[in-house]
Amino acid sequence: MLTRIARRCLVMGLLFLLTAPALRVWAQDEPASPQARTEALLDQAKKAGGKGQLPQAWRDLDSRFKTARDEGASPEQWAVLEQDATLLLNKATFVSEMRRQKSGLEALLGRYDQSLREVAALFGVTPDPVLTGSAAAADLLDRLNTINYHRQVRVDSLSVVNRRLQEQVGGTVAAQDSLISALTQEISGLRQKLWETELRAGVAEADRSAAESVLTKKQAREAAIATLRTSIGPGEGEILLTADGAILMRLHGMAFAVGSAELKPGQEVLIQKVADAIQLFPGAGVRVEGNTDDTGSRQANLRLSRRRAETVAELLETRLDLSTGVIAREGFGPDRPIALNDTAEGRAQNRRIDVVLTPGPK
Repeated sequence: MLTRIARRCLVMGLLFLLTAPALRVWAQDEPASPQARTEALLDQAKKAGGKGQLPQAWRDLDSRFKTARDEGASPEQWAVLEQDATLLLNKATFVSEMRRQKSGLEALLGRYDQSLREVAALFGVTPDPVLTGSAAAADLLDRLNTINYHRQVRVDSLSVVNRRLQEQVGGTVAAQDSLISALTQEISGLRQKLWETELRAGVAEADRSAAESVLTKKQAREAAIATLRTSIGPGEGEILLTADGAILMRLHGMAFAVGSAELKPGQEVLIQKVADAIQLFPGAGVRVEGNTDDTGSRQANLRLSRRRAETVAELLETRLDLSTGVIAREGFGPDRPIALNDTAEGRAQNRRIDVVLTPGPK
């Protein structure tokens, strides 16, 4: 997350600083065909000095244009050539503009270094005072990557601890409290970052809005998880959080007739609770997974678990007014036990339906 935000800040700052009047603007008599537009762009780029100032890029694009013209390129290939020609024109116009401005490169370097210092301050990093330009940017990215690496190590450590807790207590809710605590700490950190962002002069409004959006989403997710845990009773199932951020509803209380994919009577309430839980997480992907114990052949259990998953998925699609097949379904048979099959209690735990909610778009 840190590297993504850092790169976004860098890109936004540099786009603001480097924007030049080299954008593509067509007249009313814009050429109708992609070939004609590409040829016109090449002509403009040549007039802007692209052939002399960017010789390698010019030769490559000119050669590709002639090949496409002579051999008959597809519309998709012409679209790529037109885009590359627009980029070449923008580059040539920008270089020409920099060459015409006195001290243009010096001023550009100053603004570039100032942007790097603002990004460094945003993340509490002290830049090297003797570096400038690309060397300073590379040094800053190395420092941010180091911070990200240490955070990833901490995340990996939490994942290891979480797996150990699951092995010790059988994947109970207590093993997931550390993940909730981590989310709470992250929200506190985002609040602090948001406060610091608002105090720093020159920080873009877009960055502040993005931080607020992330904070709001995380708060909403935390509240939805708390609601979900209160709605599913101990005899019905348990709610787990995976290391990759997915929500796992492990439904021991969803019972089927022996050797059948038909739900036993009285399951409507639990089906409705699962449907309500899915609606708490708009945009999340939904997958229903069937599991069995190891009684009988593996192939028969795989087929049975798949049929049971399909039964639950179809009921949920009906409750949620979704098209058939929107909810993914899969059967794992006896391949994913959570308890030993040596005892009746262990086999009962392994006979279950898991409903997995994967995070939606961020």
